Amino acid sequence: MDTVAPANKRKHVRIEGSWPVVILTAHGAFVAETNNVTTQGAYIVCDKPLPSKTELRLFIMFPNSRYVEILAKVVWAYPYGSDIDNTPCGMGIRFTRVTDADREFISSLASGHLKSDYHKRSTSI
Repeated sequence: MDTVAPANKRKHVRIEGSWPVVILTAHGAFVAETNNVTTQGAYIVCDKPLPSKTELRLFIMFPNSRYVEILAKVVWAYPYGSDIDNTPCGMGIRFTRVTDADREFISSLASGHLKSDYHKRSTSI
């Protein structure tokens, strides 16, 4: 019997962190924050998650003025959040285009070099 928790079966390490993110779509822009990031995608906390398959460009703002620009697509939306497991409303996105250098930078976050002090909730612009 397999007793490994589902979270431990993930292929990519999730880096927990609340970093500001600017999201650009064909219909406008808004500011949100990450909940966690991998080299392949992220969970974005926002009041109004975008529909599945929405294509977007995002800029994740890391400490020390470092940001990464990534093309991505919404994989799923979680519009109501959950009080049971404290999951905020938001959306899961998959990166569709990210440079090797930025992917390596994101991967380096797993080693704990950058910690997030940003705890502000999303706002529209």
